[in-house]
Amino acid sequence: ARDGLQIVHLEGTPYELGRQHGELLREEVRASVGRVLGHFRRYLKIPWVGARLVNWWLDSPWRQTKPFIPADSLEELKGLAETSGVPLRELYRLHAVPDRTYSCASFAAWGKVTTGGRLIHMRNLDWNIDAGIQQFATVFVVHPEGKHAFINVGWAGFIGVLSGLNEQAISIGQIGAETTDATFQGEPMVFLMRRVLEEAEDLEDATALMASAHRTVGVNYIIADANARQAVAIETTRQHMRVFQADDPAEREIAYARPMADAVFRADTAMDPTIRDEQLASHGDPKRPGLEDPSGSSAYDVRYLGQAAGLSAHVGALDGAIAQGIANTIAPSSNVQSVIFAWPDLWVANAQGSTPAAQTPYHHLNAQQLLGEEASR
Repeated sequence: ARDGLQIVHLEGTPYELGRQHGELLREEVRASVGRVLGHFRRYLKIPWVGARLVNWWLDSPWRQTKPFIPADSLEELKGLAETSGVPLRELYRLHAVPDRTYSCASFAAWGKVTTGGRLIHMRNLDWNIDAGIQQFATVFVVHPEGKHAFINVGWAGFIGVLSGLNEQAISIGQIGAETTDATFQGEPMVFLMRRVLEEAEDLEDATALMASAHRTVGVNYIIADANARQAVAIETTRQHMRVFQADDPAEREIAYARPMADAVFRADTAMDPTIRDEQLASHGDPKRPGLEDPSGSSAYDVRYLGQAAGLSAHVGALDGAIAQGIANTIAPSSNVQSVIFAWPDLWVANAQGSTPAAQTPYHHLNAQQLLGEEASR
């Protein structure tokens, strides 16, 4: 642990990664899975019926998505189940949750916007603070055999990625963006995001990987390359994908967009007209022709415009502390995690009880040092 934040190093084959995870965090894994799935089962208020319904709600998408999940990840989950004592089916259910529900915010800025031109990437993960997963916050430093080493800012019992960066200084965050163009017959975003960290050496690699994937639900991504001082916003649905650069000319055609030089940022709202037309997020209505104005939705008014305002107000001065301030300003009560990537610096905050993550103290880590520690063991 560093300053109260649990840090775990994993190394080896997929099965070994899972085995080490389960051995080192046996009690935490059991408690984490039990707490999160128990929350959903209790939520329906009818004990026996509630549990059956939640199991179906998670088992059904998992059955459809399992053929698309990397074999390495399935092997890792097997190792985790065997050493933690958590039934494999329960781990499957936990990993089916993210494609069901998420709503977040993320930006990346560099060049004229930041101090010294360094790249700063913020991501707020806004999910369900009542589920209590923040109690099991863990930073995993992972050295998978034959792949890029990476840091997964996550939780005990969870091997997918929602916030992370790799040894090539590629960082990734996502924003759930509900759409009618969705399926569970594809690779869940948490495994796709992990593959970006394991396989991508630069933004071009990451973008190509996203484009070739069998995608599932609507998700917006911010992917950044600290070495190149560049980042992109990628909007996706099952069928569609659009990559946006900083100050993208296409965004100037969209009345509700706020394009900006040397920065990209997103909440739920899509800027691509084809994707927006199929969105349910941010007051989208696919049954009505044309693009609905997202104004009035907190995703747009607070999270999207809040990032635009925060970045614009600090052009030339944005640093880690100001990024934390922006994260705090836009964080809803559901903010379970907030992360600032500024290679090699990494700041991590997790919700404390019902206090949103971005309102709690951030833990400062050195990503380069963490990745080097494991490599030299």
